[in-house]
Amino acid sequence: MKPILIPEYLNHFSCIGSACEDTCCAGWNITVEKKTYQTYRKVRQPEMAEKLLKYVKRNRKGHDDSNYAKFILDDNKKCHMMLEDGLCSIHKELGEEFLCNTCAVYPRSLTSVGDVTEKSLTLSCPEAARVVLLRKEGIGFIETEEPKNTRGLMNRELKLEKHPHFWDLRIYTIQLLQSRQQPIEIRLIVLGLFIQKIEQLKPSELEQELPLIMQDYLNRLNNDEFIESLKDIKGNLNFQLNLARALIRFRITGGISSEKYVAILQQLIEGLALEEDEELEVQDMETTITKYQESYTHVYEPFIKEHEYMFENYIVNYVFKNLFPYDYHTLFESYMMLVVNFTLIKLHLIGMAAKQQLTQEMFIECVQQLTKVIEHNPSYLVDVREGMVNLGYTTMGHMFVMISK
Repeated sequence: MKPILIPEYLNHFSCIGSACEDTCCAGWNITVEKKTYQTYRKVRQPEMAEKLLKYVKRNRKGHDDSNYAKFILDDNKKCHMMLEDGLCSIHKELGEEFLCNTCAVYPRSLTSVGDVTEKSLTLSCPEAARVVLLRKEGIGFIETEEPKNTRGLMNRELKLEKHPHFWDLRIYTIQLLQSRQQPIEIRLIVLGLFIQKIEQLKPSELEQELPLIMQDYLNRLNNDEFIESLKDIKGNLNFQLNLARALIRFRITGGISSEKYVAILQQLIEGLALEEDEELEVQDMETTITKYQESYTHVYEPFIKEHEYMFENYIVNYVFKNLFPYDYHTLFESYMMLVVNFTLIKLHLIGMAAKQQLTQEMFIECVQQLTKVIEHNPSYLVDVREGMVNLGYTTMGHMFVMISK
């Protein structure tokens, strides 16, 4: 057995199989490691051997054994191994041990921090999204054990020699994000101000001053004057909506395979009157802003006040799974991309709220579908990051107007 750090929710997750309203066998590329590829070539069952030969092909662009081959998908981006009931023919005919690592592990995500292995859930799975987002008490973490031969590839690895303050920053970040005396937007802004502060320090200064700075920004959550000053900062809806349109356009030009996400996107576009003309301009931005404000005030805000823990759980899971704030080149860039993900979910929810009352199920589906079309397409997030940098949208001021109403 080996020790492993997990969120408590993992003990409550199990695949619901054909009862699932979505499929994990469509919509993204499925890589196959070298060992499993070679096993597939030795299968003797005639029908399965023929299908595996036809639909599992070497990935000539792969640079290591973990990306040695891939499944060829059909015209609808579905795996040819999927049966009519949504289950896997490989699992049914050959057994679980014949699944490639991608299929055997999903929706679990493995990471390592120094010598510690960690496991969490990615929310592109509907059941995983439910298990994570619906925890009213928030997300806690436990150390447990699992067999040493547990399968799975590390999604991310972090060397503590290069990032000696990782554990301090992670524990502090989650503590701050779970401080429910303030709205989630305020918590995110305080986190950004904290990261901006520590990134300005030299390593020697950080070593000495980090504990004091962490306590200072945690105390600010209880400083009424400071909180009121943050609440006085007004968001720029023109900026938010134009940025959101650019982010959505990035996603659309990359192709969307999920019909459910297309339906959510259509609600957003119609609900906020975001239809564009031939010059890619919104026909009446004043109407769009009015619709946004009405949807926010009358539907979105009352719902979130009662279910804010769902957003908190999403962000805490993101922080843990992605090894935040070391998932991008700089600490602030990591924060910026967290804010981008938060803003996209929030905007889609407000668009949906312009068409109908929000429910927990709608929140879950929105997060699940956005995760499916964004997190499983690394090139999209690369394009978004580069777009933000090229436009100069990388300051705390820009984060303020993205997060604020």
